[in-house]
Amino acid sequence: MRLSTFIAASVAAAVALFGLVGLSQAQLPKAGAGEPVLLELFTSQGCSSCPPADKMLADYSKKPGVITLSFSVDYWNYLGWHDTLSSPESSERQREYARTRGDGRVYTPQVVVDGISHVNGANAVAIDMAIRKATERLKKVRVPVTMHAEGDTLVIDIGAAPKASSMREATVWLAVAKEKETVAITRGENRGKKITYTHPVRDLTPIGIWKGEKMTFRLPLKDLQTIGGDCLVTMLQVENAGPVLGVAAYERM
Repeated sequence: MRLSTFIAASVAAAVALFGLVGLSQAQLPKAGAGEPVLLELFTSQGCSSCPPADKMLADYSKKPGVITLSFSVDYWNYLGWHDTLSSPESSERQREYARTRGDGRVYTPQVVVDGISHVNGANAVAIDMAIRKATERLKKVRVPVTMHAEGDTLVIDIGAAPKASSMREATVWLAVAKEKETVAITRGENRGKKITYTHPVRDLTPIGIWKGEKMTFRLPLKDLQTIGGDCLVTMLQVENAGPVLGVAAYERM
C-alpha cells in the first residue's frame, strides 16, 4: 500500500520523540504458544462471488486467535461499479503475494493466510486447513507481538526471535482499518445489495525493521484514529509479501 504522508509524519515524529527502546521487563507470551494467525481477504464490490467471503471474514474476526484484514482490489472496477473501498495498492499487494509464491494466482475472493498460502475466501474448510498448515509451518519462527494503549499513545511490543529461528529480519507494518463499513451497491454484479466489510484497510505503512531483538514503538494513537483507525493491526512480515512471523490487533473501545 502507498505510504500515507500523514502516517509517515506521525511515525517519524513519534520515533524522534520516544525512540525505540528495549523490553527488558515486558511479559510477552512465548513464541509458538498460540500466537494469532492473520487472514487477508482480497475482495471487490464488483465481484458476485465475494459477498459470502465478506460475511465469512466477519465470522472469522470473532474467533479467538484470528486477526482479519480486508483489501478491496480495483481491477474489477470496469464491470459497471467502481468499488468505493478499492485502491491500486491493494491490488499490488495481492499481485506481490502471487509473485513471491511463484504461482501467479490472483483472483477474488482470495484469502492469504499468514502470508504463505492462499485459498478461496468463501471456503471455510479450505481456510481452516490453511490455518492449521500455517500454524504448523511457522510454529518455530513465531515472534510475539502485542499492542495496547497508554493514554493517547499506541504501544507496540515486538519480541525476540526464537533461538533456533533463522528468520531474524522482517518489516514491521502498521495497518489502519475501519472496524466495519457498509456499502450500498447500485450497479454491477452486486447491484441492490448492502454489504458490510470487516476491517477494510485504509492504509498500510512500514514503520520499522526488526533485527531479531525485542523492540518497542510508541505512536500517537489520536492521529491514527483520526484517519479511520478503529482497528489497528501490526504485522511482522518477512520483506513485503513473505511469511508473517507475528501479528497483533488493537481495536478502539
